[in-house]
Amino acid sequence: MSKNTKITERFNVQFRAELFDIFNHPNFGDPVLTATSTSFGIIQSTRFPTGDFGSARQIQFALKLQF
Repeated sequence: MSKNTKITERFNVQFRAELFDIFNHPNFGDPVLTATSTSFGIIQSTRFPTGDFGSARQIQFALKLQF
């Protein structure tokens, strides 16, 4: 979402909000793959909250002055 506001003929301000995983769905980790383990095939954790391994609900705001 973004909102552009003209201040003067030369200046413009842009407010932006970016939302990631807004519904906050769980991102499950991989199951245990060791065949001899008693917890074989069981998912024991969720993925990391940030980075390439998954994400949690995040909201990011930005304010940009354009001239």
